[in-house]
Amino acid sequence: MATETLYHIALVTHIIAITMIAGTTMADYTIFKQFWTQFGKDKEKGMAIIEAMSKLPVLFGIGFILIIVSGVYMMYVTHGAFGEQIWFRIKFGLIIFIIINGLAVGRRLGVKLRKNLSQGSNKNAEEGLFKIKNKLRLFHLSQLLMLVIIFVLSVFKFN
Repeated sequence: MATETLYHIALVTHIIAITMIAGTTMADYTIFKQFWTQFGKDKEKGMAIIEAMSKLPVLFGIGFILIIVSGVYMMYVTHGAFGEQIWFRIKFGLIIFIIINGLAVGRRLGVKLRKNLSQGSNKNAEEGLFKIKNKLRLFHLSQLLMLVIIFVLSVFKFN
C-alpha cells in the first residue's frame, strides 16, 4: 500500500479517535446529569445509571490509544513537519493535559463518588456528593472546551 494511502488511513483514524474521545466525554457529561436528576428522585435508578456508565472509560482509552498511534505514524511519515508549527504544539499539549486531567481528576472524582454513594445517606455524604457534582461538572466542561480547541486548531492550523 502506498505511503500516501497509509497516511490518509492514519488521518481518518486520528479524526475518528478525537471524535471518540469527545463523544465519550459528552456522553459521560450527559449521563452524569441524568444520574444526578434520577439520584435525587430514586437512588436505585441513579445507581443503575452509574453502573451503565462503567464502560465509557474503556471507549475513552481506546480513543487515546488510536490518537497516539495514528499521530505517531503521521509524524513519522511527514518527518515531523507539523511538529514545529504552533497549532500542533498547542494541540499536543492539550492532548497531554486531557490525559493527565482525566487520570488525575476525572478518575479520582469517580472513585470519590462511588465511595460516597456506598456510605449511604448522612449529612457528610450528602455534602461530599454536592462537592463532587460541582467538580465533575467543571471537569467535564473543561475537557469538552479543550477538545473543541483541538478541533479548531486541527481545522484552521493557525501559525
